[in-house]
Amino acid sequence: MSIDTERRPAKPTSADRLLSSFQEAIDAGRWKAGERIPTERALSDRYGVARNTIRRALQQLEDAGRIVRHVGRGTFVEQGKRPPPDDLARRIQNASPSEIMEVRLIIEPQAAECAAARANGAELDAMAECLKKGESAPTIAEFEMWDGLFHQTLVASCRNQLLIDIYDAINAVRRKADWSALKERVVTPVRRKATERQHRAILTAVRSRDAQRAGLEMKNHLIDVRRSLVGA
Repeated sequence: MSIDTERRPAKPTSADRLLSSFQEAIDAGRWKAGERIPTERALSDRYGVARNTIRRALQQLEDAGRIVRHVGRGTFVEQGKRPPPDDLARRIQNASPSEIMEVRLIIEPQAAECAAARANGAELDAMAECLKKGESAPTIAEFEMWDGLFHQTLVASCRNQLLIDIYDAINAVRRKADWSALKERVVTPVRRKATERQHRAILTAVRSRDAQRAGLEMKNHLIDVRRSLVGA
């Protein structure tokens, strides 16, 4: 069920005020649990602010566990409150880029192999949509968002909830300000094109049900990313 967007509230003065407005809509029950919220375009028109401001507020809502994004379906109000982060989640949040990349190299090649065996047509299409949106993204921040969603969708296609939860905690680190600042420095046009080619190679292998190739393409991609981030 979509949520009505007819009423036009007063224009917020900042992303923080916009976030408060979204939180109040959830708390007051105007945005109900399980319902799809308006699109970024609809919210931008409704509140009279740029879409990147809407996107920042929605990202903070997602980080707080108030909403969840499903590629190809939309953004929904979370059904229930998530539990507070445990010690492991807090430690992941404080991990260095080198530590994050080392863990990703352990987890994601295996996840790519799993996706090659388990991903269904809708999940493959969702991954392809992430790549298409990322390749047309006008900013590095938006490119990074779709990059993260591609990897997240691939992991989700394994249908292993423990793996998904661990990866979600890792992926949340990529949305932190210091990580974003690092990516802004290292994601050059050449680096971005290389990432796009590597993502396409991963998806091609997954679509072909070639688990060994999918794992290898993911490993090579992450080694390249690690080299650009931390020089290792």
